[in-house]
This record gives sequence, structure tokens and C-alpha cells, in this order.
Amino acid sequence: MNERINEKIKFSVTRWDETAIEEEREQFPVKKAHVEYELTGNLKGKAYVEYLLDYVNENRNDGHLSTANVLGFLVFEGEYKGEKCSFVASEQGLFDKGQLECPGKIIRGTGYFTDKKGQYSYAFEEEESYILLELN
Repeated sequence: MNERINEKIKFSVTRWDETAIEEEREQFPVKKAHVEYELTGNLKGKAYVEYLLDYVNENRNDGHLSTANVLGFLVFEGEYKGEKCSFVASEQGLFDKGQLECPGKIIRGTGYFTDKKGQYSYAFEEEESYILLELN
């Protein structure tokens, strides 16, 4: 019998490097971002994400007020409940004025995640950021 797991994992953004794919294409401002997260809790380690952002409405004075379609791949390296592991996930969604609706799907993994299927979403509560992980 497969055990269903739901975890609320705290994370923080430790790096966000965003650049335009082509500066002269202001009508279609697509950017790429290299992002790093530090995860703490039962799932502990680093996540490295490569995002493509298609800005529907870009606020250059305050990026948190922008709206963008988001595509990405996330690579996690660390441990789950003390067991060394890693996984690759794909993400697709929307960033809209500070809210990120960009669910991820685990594609493959090692260690604890070798035979696991799962997905995750992001949640933000006051000043804290979480990954809501569901495995089966």
C-alpha cells in the first residue's frame, strides 16, 4: 500500500537573477531567471530553478506588482527525513501582483524520491514562504 504524504516545507529565496532574453523586444518582454531556494523542515536542502517569464504587465518600479506567465524546471538536492535524495520537477503557472500560482510536478528522483509520484504548490503566509508537497 502506498503511503500518501503531505508536507508543508518552509523555503526562502537566496538568489534571483533575472535578465531579458532580448532587450529590444519591449512588446513581448520575455525574461529568464536563475533562482535558488533554501528549504528547511522534513525536506531540507537547496532547489535550483530556471524560469522563463512572459510579462503580460510588467512594473519595472516594483516587480511584485507585475503579471507574468511562468514556465520552469526545479532541481532539488538535499534530504528527506535524513535520507539523501534529489528530484527534478516542471512548473507552469502565473505570477500575478505578488501571488504565485505555479504548481510543480515531480518528473523523476533519487533516494527517497526514486519511485515517488507527486506534485507541489506554493503558499505564502504573511512573511513566510512554503512549498506544499503531496506524494503518493
